[in-house]
Amino acid sequence: MNIIPVMAFFIASTLTIPAYASDSINPPKAVNSSSPDNDAARLWLQSRIMQTPQVKAAFAQKNSRALWSEAATQPLYNPELQTRLEQEGSNNNYALEISQKIDWWNQREARSQQQQLLQQQAEQQYQQSLQQTTADALTAIVRYQSAQQRDQLMQRLQQQQQTLTQLIQQRRRLGDLSALDAELALLAQSSLLADIAASQAELSAAAAQLSALLPDWQQQPQHLSALIQQLDNSAQQLPAQPLNNTQLKQLALSHPQSESARLFWLAEQQRAQLSRDSLRAEPTLGVSAGRNGEEDVFGLALSLPLNIRSSYRQAAAAADGETLQAEAEFYANLQQQQQQLRASHSRVLAYRRQVEQWHALMPDGGQRSAQLLQQQWSNGDLSTSAYIQASAQWAASLQAGIELTGDYRQAQIQWLSDSQTIRRFLSAANANSQNAATGSNHQISE
Repeated sequence: MNIIPVMAFFIASTLTIPAYASDSINPPKAVNSSSPDNDAARLWLQSRIMQTPQVKAAFAQKNSRALWSEAATQPLYNPELQTRLEQEGSNNNYALEISQKIDWWNQREARSQQQQLLQQQAEQQYQQSLQQTTADALTAIVRYQSAQQRDQLMQRLQQQQQTLTQLIQQRRRLGDLSALDAELALLAQSSLLADIAASQAELSAAAAQLSALLPDWQQQPQHLSALIQQLDNSAQQLPAQPLNNTQLKQLALSHPQSESARLFWLAEQQRAQLSRDSLRAEPTLGVSAGRNGEEDVFGLALSLPLNIRSSYRQAAAAADGETLQAEAEFYANLQQQQQQLRASHSRVLAYRRQVEQWHALMPDGGQRSAQLLQQQWSNGDLSTSAYIQASAQWAASLQAGIELTGDYRQAQIQWLSDSQTIRRFLSAANANSQNAATGSNHQISE
């Protein structure tokens, strides 16, 4: 019996590229972003993000700032009531006085504006927390998928190496191959163990990171694939032309981080104004009525603080300095955001070009190369050492495709976060579900 065709059949069945490896690095395809499955995945992601500790903390801070803003609209000073009772001989003297400190310089208005600005800043910080947590969740999903694909590829390669070793040993017993070929196969199989261990460790770390953000992701695995499809679809809408300075500035100004820095700067201006107002004396007016002996007594009182021992000028000067610091930090943040936008846009375009080139070089995901290698080796046209080396290069190319696609998606997430597109990415599902139910066009309540 000629064993060569039998071995060729086994090699063809074991050494061809797995279907999942080919699918994992297919070019991104446009999908319907408003389909029920996609909306369900977005709503699932949104609900899980709202339960994360960092988003809950930002939401609590936003509510707290709203209460502080409401409290700042109340009058600054309350009236004071004083009573006096004394005995003078056989007469009982008494007096009742009501006094009110006057907000002469309208500090309540400045305090109210300051708290309103801080409330708006808290809202921007909440939006930033939502945005960043969404980006972290998508990053964890992409990392887990890449780690899973890499681990599956390593497991498949291990099975292939074991089958190859068995086939080589069979051919060696028939005198078709030398002992060196068998040793080369064993060496190739042993060198793969370190890669398998590394892929399993990365898969465990990626699963742990994903569980920290999305605890029940294992019960909803279909949502992960749907979210990645939507991520790929959003990348296709990225403008291919470089952004000009006007576009960069507009995007940077509207970013929650920049807006938060701007609002804090304005709030510091109001605080500095309050510090300057504290240098000015505010009067206290009082009205009293009582009885002294046999006579009724009425009186008016006026008091002014004397800023003699402390003028509070140092505190006012410090507040002015902190305002200048907040202004400088805002402009520094704005410049940083513009550079980050430019870099993330360029990074996505660069990765897109490399992914497209990879698919141009391997349009079938490596199927043809794998079949050609095993055919030449089974026909004796390729030595075992050359075959093992070529197979290693083939496997490295598949790993490069998985890593390149993962890095491309990570760059997409960074761009979505920097350009705030990630907020529309998340809110679309809620808008679509509400439109379907009520026919309105409400947006997600963030």
